[in-house]
Amino acid sequence: MEKILIKDGILVEGPEGVTLAANRCKSCGRVFFPKSKFCLDCQGNELEDIPLNKQGKLFSYTTPGMPSSHFKPPYAVGFVAMPEGLRVFAPLDIIADKPFKIGMEMEVHEDTLWTEGEKEYVGYRFRPL
Repeated sequence: MEKILIKDGILVEGPEGVTLAANRCKSCGRVFFPKSKFCLDCQGNELEDIPLNKQGKLFSYTTPGMPSSHFKPPYAVGFVAMPEGLRVFAPLDIIADKPFKIGMEMEVHEDTLWTEGEKEYVGYRFRPL
């Protein structure tokens, strides 16, 4: 099966495994995910690539009752607050014995998000710790 990354350069392999690829403005320190071509705060154009922390805290979530084009209910999506000062929107793993609670620790991992024919679309999800 052919694997297709949902967005080029969105994941990076580090010493602790796969994490999200971000960048940080060298002038003001603002962090961007996905990466930005320039700083949206100070308009600086010197940005350095950084990996985001693998863990964050659940900021908000929802479990839609309607299917989407790629996900059938039950599924969950939410925002995870990262230590770098930003919130990442992502699909969330539903684990029966770990119900979602705002503020709970979450961890990012690489996963197949959906398949179409012989193509597997790969991205990221967060799971409760």
